[in-house]
Amino acid sequence: MSSVQSLFPHLRGLPPTPNDSLRGTPARRAGSVRRTSTIDMVWPGGFGTPLHLVGRARDLLTPLAGEPRILAEAEMRVGMAQYRTVSSIEVTPHRAGIAGLLGAVGGSELRSAIDRALPGEREAATPLHLLLDDVAGASLISGFAWSRARPELREALRREVATQGGPIASMRKGKVICSGLRPNGWADTHWKHEMNPGHGVVPAGELCLSDDPLAWHAFPPDPEVGMRRHRRIDVWRKDGMLVVDAFFRDACWEPDGTQLALHEYSVAAEVAASDLTLVTVETTPRALPFPECRWAAPNAERLVGMPVKQFRTTVQETLTQLEACTHLNDMLRCLAEVPALIQSL
Repeated sequence: MSSVQSLFPHLRGLPPTPNDSLRGTPARRAGSVRRTSTIDMVWPGGFGTPLHLVGRARDLLTPLAGEPRILAEAEMRVGMAQYRTVSSIEVTPHRAGIAGLLGAVGGSELRSAIDRALPGEREAATPLHLLLDDVAGASLISGFAWSRARPELREALRREVATQGGPIASMRKGKVICSGLRPNGWADTHWKHEMNPGHGVVPAGELCLSDDPLAWHAFPPDPEVGMRRHRRIDVWRKDGMLVVDAFFRDACWEPDGTQLALHEYSVAAEVAASDLTLVTVETTPRALPFPECRWAAPNAERLVGMPVKQFRTTVQETLTQLEACTHLNDMLRCLAEVPALIQSL
């Protein structure tokens, strides 16, 4: 028994944090479409300067016959000022209304701002919308990079997080919306007693192991200090179903260049081709920071029977409070892209 569990008996018996980071990427299937994206969270000017989010996304069709072809690509670069405020933004392909996001603040309201600035983008489930939709989550977690790169900054970061909300950032309408941040849980108990809860980071499995240069889009060079959000979703048809294999990882770098996984999930799902409702879903936690984080994964089954096209909103409405994991919800919301991706098949 750890000394912490001796001090706080209610923490006894908690499961270990997952240590199952995915190694490699599944081979592309004939008759499938694959969307991949990354967002790098970096500070070109160094510690204490504005955060920049650098995103890339690509849709790739692997046909039943013939050569694979790129269906769509997108890029973005977003500067974030204090309190996660969008201070600059450039996107490719260009959108006339993109300047409407200047001044928007990271969080759930940012997604409403995207809808106002770029009407129809969410409904079209474009690669660009995926990148923009992730600005809220990426800007929230980004500061963790400095706690690994510069351990002496942890106290300064703790104060900064407390100033900007700390765990409150994972609250909505006064209620915690994350299983791992539950009241009197592992993390909350540590914070209340001014102790470091630690984070269950694990070595990140190498994703690009095959000789397939198209398995992923081209990654930017690894930053000296930063984080990277990875996403992959494969969709193909089988026996009246749309089969989905999806992957999500937030990773950071150690000073020696080692990549660590902080949040990682994989999801296997089936969607009815007839009405685009979710038929089955299995979520696998692979890396999560706190013991209770993994308790959210089985709740994904509550989404069965719901139309996936609406998952950008219904996931947040269905998996709430302690039934939710912020990053699991982010993972599952990507199933809203299935109807758009399948059109190319």
